[in-house]
Amino acid sequence: MDIGTSYGLAFASGINAYLPLLSLAIAAHFFPGNFHVNSHFTFITQPWFMVVMGILTVADLVADKIPGVDHVWDTIHTIIRPVTGALVAAAAGNQAMDNNWLLPVTMAVGASIAGVTHTTKATTRLTSTATTAGCLNIGLSIAEDIVMALSILISFVAPYVMLIIVAIFILAFLIYAPKIVRRFRQWRRGRNRQAVATAPLQNNSSGHI
Repeated sequence: MDIGTSYGLAFASGINAYLPLLSLAIAAHFFPGNFHVNSHFTFITQPWFMVVMGILTVADLVADKIPGVDHVWDTIHTIIRPVTGALVAAAAGNQAMDNNWLLPVTMAVGASIAGVTHTTKATTRLTSTATTAGCLNIGLSIAEDIVMALSILISFVAPYVMLIIVAIFILAFLIYAPKIVRRFRQWRRGRNRQAVATAPLQNNSSGHI
């Protein structure tokens, strides 16, 4: 398959660690003439693996929509999502990668892309919780699911388009992420100063009662 498929599925893995792998496994298992996996990773097309991925996919979709649980789930998957991103990128890679340096490079790039997507997702969710008390988190989760599903679909049917999308996303992340982090920290410091300033007033009010 095309490099756009590899990196597009890795991109989606940063949102849901399991559905991209499951999608690749299903495509290769039922449509071997059109889709294949790298010979080192044929185990992902085994029924037992697809069942496990199916269960974990549902668990991810549900946990991501429960306030509080979503943050714990993201923390747990800080390592898991880059790992599955590396795995799906390599599994979807060209057979020419079997015996040379391209395989580890593809895995490293896939892990990095999934890590960037995961970082964006987790940071956005934390910001939403801090600024809206989590009221928008379920809506964000549904939007992320749509982005993930579209990413998987485009990775299969238009891999070059997906490769361009991933490149634009990475570039935007490198440009805007530091600015967003700085503004969020400034907002947090402002909130902390406000809390410190109002604490004495609250204590004085309670003392007069």
